[in-house]
Amino acid sequence: MTAIYSVLHLLVDGMCALAMFGRFLPRGNGHLYILLYNFCAFSLQMPFGVALDALCGSGKERRGEVPFLFAAAGVLCTISGVFTHPVVLGIGNALFHVGGGVGTIREDAAKGQKGRWLGIFVAPGALGLYLGTLSGKNGSWNLWIPGTGILMLMLCARAVYQLKRRDRHSRKGSLRESSLQENGNGEEADGGQASKGIAAVAACCMAVVILRSYVGMAVAFPWKTGILAGTLAVLAVAGGKIAGGFTAARYGLPGTTVISLGLAGICFLLSSSWLPGLAALFLFNMTMPITLYWMVCSVPEMPGFAFGFLTFALFLGFLPAYFGLIPAAGGNLAGCAGSIVSLLALAAGYRLTGRDR
Repeated sequence: MTAIYSVLHLLVDGMCALAMFGRFLPRGNGHLYILLYNFCAFSLQMPFGVALDALCGSGKERRGEVPFLFAAAGVLCTISGVFTHPVVLGIGNALFHVGGGVGTIREDAAKGQKGRWLGIFVAPGALGLYLGTLSGKNGSWNLWIPGTGILMLMLCARAVYQLKRRDRHSRKGSLRESSLQENGNGEEADGGQASKGIAAVAACCMAVVILRSYVGMAVAFPWKTGILAGTLAVLAVAGGKIAGGFTAARYGLPGTTVISLGLAGICFLLSSSWLPGLAALFLFNMTMPITLYWMVCSVPEMPGFAFGFLTFALFLGFLPAYFGLIPAAGGNLAGCAGSIVSLLALAAGYRLTGRDR
């Protein structure tokens, strides 16, 4: 299912970008449409995630079905949103991300992947947004919409088949999903200590995700002109997210954080050249699956809330750019500062929760 969710992630984000840049923004009211879409696409993931967690409850037999139903509803809303309004488009995006994200989280835990598959799921979104934006701005959105929609529906049909086959196998044995608890804080604690630990993780992860969103808007590379440079940049972003999940699973969250963000800060200072600029994008985005996995491990019975909580942080990081509060110069310094502050925030969180040991 993770492979299906990952491809759907690319297509859903691509469809949204196609519709926004090819259909809605050229009509006028673009400033309002962007705010409405981003609010629905990112902020609504938290309440949708809470609803998903409540519907899943404690019944393991529903933990694969409910996330898929949310993801499928998101696909249908995304397709219909192309022809209706950015609000519908954003709601579809939010529903899909919560459903696909929680489905991937559950599968990652069941297979003992320790966050590897989270990076695989989140990475294609950047590529989908880039390709969709490029096609929408070039005026070819109406050529891509039908085929993309049909492919999305075909993948949903394939997912239904996968779930039915999984149900047949699950009758012969139970699916273990204890990995989230095993990879969480890992120690018995009273309610007060556990609450403090969760609050520390949430605060640190939120700060880092806000900074990541802000830096993505603030940093501009002089070499990033043309399709080739744009493609290399988006591949660096996607590759960093995948590498972050695999590296953290192999070497641990603290070590991966220190090395990736420390090197990212140095590379951002030199990012006026294309090679260190690409390295900065790659290294800086390695923390995306790290923050998601750490947050999920802290609240293992609420993966939908954890996923939505961090996407709300992405929306908060988008607001400075929307209101024109990003300085026109000093992008490389903003990237370096964002990397160092993110490193310090996560290091403090690891220290407070004992993760550094």
